[in-house]
Amino acid sequence: MEVYVRMNADLEYDYAFQVQKDDTIEKKIALIFDKNEGLSRYMVLRPSIFYKKKPSGFKKSMHPGFLTENGCLLFDYSSDLDSNLEELDVSKKTVWEQLWPGQLVLPTWEKDWTSIIMFVVVMAGWLYTDLPDCVSPTPGICLTNQLSKRIASLAEVAKLDYVAEKLREELEINSAGITAQWLFFVFHIIKIVVIASFFYTGLINPLSLNPYKSLASKEAAISNGNAALKSTLKTIGWVGARRAIYDDYRDKYYQYVIEKNGGPLSAYRKGIMKEAANPGVTLSAGEGFQTDLSNRFNHNTFETSKESGKFKLSEDYFLQLDTDLKNNIKSCEGDVAKINAEIRRFRKYGLFECGPELAEVVQARKKLEEVPSGEPQTEEEKKEK
Repeated sequence: MEVYVRMNADLEYDYAFQVQKDDTIEKKIALIFDKNEGLSRYMVLRPSIFYKKKPSGFKKSMHPGFLTENGCLLFDYSSDLDSNLEELDVSKKTVWEQLWPGQLVLPTWEKDWTSIIMFVVVMAGWLYTDLPDCVSPTPGICLTNQLSKRIASLAEVAKLDYVAEKLREELEINSAGITAQWLFFVFHIIKIVVIASFFYTGLINPLSLNPYKSLASKEAAISNGNAALKSTLKTIGWVGARRAIYDDYRDKYYQYVIEKNGGPLSAYRKGIMKEAANPGVTLSAGEGFQTDLSNRFNHNTFETSKESGKFKLSEDYFLQLDTDLKNNIKSCEGDVAKINAEIRRFRKYGLFECGPELAEVVQARKKLEEVPSGEPQTEEEKKEK
């Protein structure tokens, strides 16, 4: 089966990985982050340089998920909140015993205090050198002054005495007014804050602070002849597909429906634009990925849907999902490019076309949202009331 693993603690980087029935988290998913055998050799997987390169553990998202218009599940924006997470056993239980197919796994990242302290010291030291001359215990040591001294020396060698003289005048202590000095210092503070924010958010997230090591790893990763990388991808079950967020799915599905129906005007006349613009439904407690795994082979998604309208996962559901995907592939009539595109779309967005079984489940679940609050929704709920 396939599960999704979140990279860089970023909801837009939920990658699919294949796991076997006897695989454990330790033997498969944790291997992704191993610095000697995993992707960590070639890719930055941690959220930022302020976190350790290897996660301390793994959790699964227990948010029910979002049910798409054609019966597939996407991850909710709040799927990584602490209230929606549950710890995974990394060694004793297999992945199959702990996860539904397609469920989201999130690494637990610990702060790297060594990197944090080093960064703070470097930034504080840099800011100290930029203190105004009027208050600095060591005026004139800023990096700009050091650079100006080198340029002045080069100007002298090049017989540009006027340039060298002007630079040295600017290097004199308190050559600028006090107001100007403080304005420059405020600018330097803003500069430090901006740089720190880039590192904190991961916009700047190097594999290593050693430029040579980062460059070497990048070249190795993009090399077509890298046998070690290919072997690593095969070992960890790399699929190369990312799960879409809801906004991405909604826009793509809307575009698909409009094109399928001959354009916006035709779709409007058919009365399907509203549904296409707002596809699917967010599931509630006890549904989707919150379905008890022990009931995987005992309950039936379609029977539960007919009885209560609720969407519960089961083996029957995944078999139907597989059947519908195979039917979509058959409709490609052997065109390899279309088949590959269909599979890629399924892994990213789910199905865009499904059979009547899944369609009925989705419509039954959407009807629950139309029931006024306080009104009993099922016979069982009526008894409870």
